[in-house]
Amino acid sequence: MSGKRKRPFYADYAWAFDLIIDRPIRRECAAIVGWLVERGVLPGAQLLDAGCGTGRYSVELARRGYVVHGVDASADLIDVANQSVREGRGWLSFAVGDILERPPDRYDAILCRGVLNDVIEDEDRASALEAFSQALRPGGVVILDVREWESSADRKAREPVFRKSVDTERGRLTFTSTTELDREQRLLLLSERHALVVDGCERTTDYHFVMRCWTQAELESRLARAGFEIAVFFGAYDPSVPAGATDRIIAVAKAAA
Repeated sequence: MSGKRKRPFYADYAWAFDLIIDRPIRRECAAIVGWLVERGVLPGAQLLDAGCGTGRYSVELARRGYVVHGVDASADLIDVANQSVREGRGWLSFAVGDILERPPDRYDAILCRGVLNDVIEDEDRASALEAFSQALRPGGVVILDVREWESSADRKAREPVFRKSVDTERGRLTFTSTTELDREQRLLLLSERHALVVDGCERTTDYHFVMRCWTQAELESRLARAGFEIAVFFGAYDPSVPAGATDRIIAVAKAAA
């Protein structure tokens, strides 16, 4: 994909990603660890954070005792992530990588949050899950986080615009995301703008791209075809929230032993 313009959120504004997208990292990682431990993947095991972004989840999972390697296609996000790695720390590492390609090492668990929404083509979706299956040791666990189509479409129809402003060391930054729907193809058509104001001067960057949502039936089918055992589905990083209760699907599946 050389020559393709990079999404500013992952490139020029990678430094501001965590300021714009605020997540309850510790609470969500507590649920992730609970699911791993229930399936025999204990602290000390090796975990791949596929599409790790700025590495927030990787850092917290390493803090909880896992040996975590994070990969992301964005070198700029990986640069941000590497700032969290202290010299000589053996629990955590980051590198630029493609989730569609099988990594050279094998892992006890894989976490993939959000990235699969950016995988549009059926062939690439199958390749991603097959790469995960091949990268896991027998009995390893995969945890996937994707957008559920029906609920996402309903929410975006009601609330098509997301806007957030933050004061940063580089100036006041306003991020605006506007979503249109392609219901036939289950696509979210997104327009993003970053507007940075420094000393009264505004610099704007616009970007347009597409996400393709998932259904639970598709995710379950593709996991089975990739060789995973029966998956469990949730609506959040909370075992008490069932699938279908939110606009997200969290899938927890185990590779064949």
